[in-house]
Amino acid sequence: MEILILNQAQVQELLPVNECIDVMARVLKSLAENKVGMPLRSVMWLPDKRGAIGMMPAYQLDAKIMGLKIVSVFPDNHGTEYDSHQGAVMLFDTEHGCPLAVVDASAITAIRTPAVSALATRLLARPDAGDLAILGSGIQAR
Repeated sequence: MEILILNQAQVQELLPVNECIDVMARVLKSLAENKVGMPLRSVMWLPDKRGAIGMMPAYQLDAKIMGLKIVSVFPDNHGTEYDSHQGAVMLFDTEHGCPLAVVDASAITAIRTPAVSALATRLLARPDAGDLAILGSGIQAR
């Protein structure tokens, strides 16, 4: 069994935002059709509250895939060499549960969030809309 491992740069190269918009459209359609399972995230804080770990499982029947996004959150990392949010997405097949990939979560989130925002804009904006304001200063705003 071979597990694909993708770092941040590889994710950015292989998953352009424009292509991700269409992928998110298909996934959200599957979610509306109950072909996606996505329970609420589970968060566990360290006893001293300086950090937490969040776990977000999901499956998509159409794609025959299930996964888990696991992210650590350490707010005191701001101003250090470490990101405040770090994590990975692990993917498994739904036939035998075999692990398929481990992928950098920060890169996926940085692409997925603006892709979903762009999709919402595409579907909800008036046809004659011309200007768009983007509020925020995080990685997704870039």
